[in-house]
Amino acid sequence: MAIRRGQARTGNGAAARRAAAAAATAADADRQADLIRLGCQISSDGLAVVTIAGDLDLATVDETVRYVNDVIDRHDGPVSADLSGLAFCDACGIGALIRIARYAERAGRRLELTRPSRAVARIMRITGVDDRLVPALAGMGAGGGQDPAAGRG
Repeated sequence: MAIRRGQARTGNGAAARRAAAAAATAADADRQADLIRLGCQISSDGLAVVTIAGDLDLATVDETVRYVNDVIDRHDGPVSADLSGLAFCDACGIGALIRIARYAERAGRRLELTRPSRAVARIMRITGVDDRLVPALAGMGAGGGQDPAAGRG
């Protein structure tokens, strides 16, 4: 290995780079934790209610899918995902919800996505997945009482 001018011969430069990378990774994890909040409670009737709040996008989908799939794996009863706290959901987020639904289906589990926020209900309607992911929205039509602007292009 060539040593450049100003670089220590002891290899401390590599250690400093590793420490800086670790600090950056920790900072990224903190920012990601600020973007998505996940929780789970088991109700008295055995329903596992997963809360998904914050932003469901490229930065948070992997963590969200892992978390909900883990709940599906660990809980024998039905699982409900409360989406009322989602402030933002992009195409990656919709894809994550589809992946979670398919995972539950393959595992033979009942999964219900409930209470989507207006923004999430709208993107589900626009992309045409509302009737598959949240059947209760299917009969509501474009306005559905969820988002008055949903019918406008």
